[in-house]
Amino acid sequence: MNIIFGPVHSRRFGESLGVDLSPDIKQCNYDCLYCELKGKKAQDFMENYLEVEVILKEIQKGLEHFPNIESLTITANGEPTLYPHLYELMLRLEDIKGTKQTLLLTNGSLLHDPIVARACLLFDEVKFSLDAVSKEVFKKIDRPSKSVNLEQILQGIYQFGADFGGELYAEILFVETINDSLDEVKKMAKFLAPMRLKRVDISTIDRPAAYQVKSVSQEKLELFGKVFLDFGLPIFIPKRAEPKEQVQLNLSRDEILKTIALRPQSTEDVATLWNIYSRKILQDLLQSGQVEIVENNATKFYRIGIKA
Repeated sequence: MNIIFGPVHSRRFGESLGVDLSPDIKQCNYDCLYCELKGKKAQDFMENYLEVEVILKEIQKGLEHFPNIESLTITANGEPTLYPHLYELMLRLEDIKGTKQTLLLTNGSLLHDPIVARACLLFDEVKFSLDAVSKEVFKKIDRPSKSVNLEQILQGIYQFGADFGGELYAEILFVETINDSLDEVKKMAKFLAPMRLKRVDISTIDRPAAYQVKSVSQEKLELFGKVFLDFGLPIFIPKRAEPKEQVQLNLSRDEILKTIALRPQSTEDVATLWNIYSRKILQDLLQSGQVEIVENNATKFYRIGIKA
């Protein structure tokens, strides 16, 4: 069980230590086509979850081991807002996080729930996903559980945005032939336009996905960016770039497997960010078949192999 993973170098949020609220199994009310985790039937509740005390102890260890990280990113093998004790966790996290920022990565599906929203309001930063606003496109790309209601989700996002005092981000991931029509793009821009957003991140498939889907071109992303700009939205279109400095992370075998399981790592990032000992362990895992190399969008990634 590895609750803590990373640190992860984000092109948008700097060096962050990940906190996985569902470390042993994927638990999500979506089964997105582009997910970096293996496909799994969507579910409405976490059937297996950890006690708050267990998570806090691991966070404390992580902070002691990586004192210079900039933020704590709350995520999950799935959807973190399904965690039933999120409010208690965030209240108690205030006592140990110090000056670290807290970031929540969520699909936004439960922000309409007052209990969930109350917990999410305790974060410094919240980033929600929005892959479609049309019902048919939403079902096709996000493959939600049958109980999920898109209209309820959109209303919940609006209400949370009005109540939240921290920095609010939206992220849209485009998949070729699925949600990349200009009509759908304009609908999403129109929906987001009234909100007080720090930024809208526009991207496409960058890492190996759960299903056979294709990314859109950089030119198309730039075109979509102009649409969002026309609606007065602050946009960011990430491009893969080398980190500015060598962080040289020292990761154990278990930490490497956990990090790659949640987020396949590019060969460039590993060469730049990991120290020689971590890279040696990775090569051993590669030779044993527990890790494999795949290519996506002309970039090579390490991901969990079939023998893991």
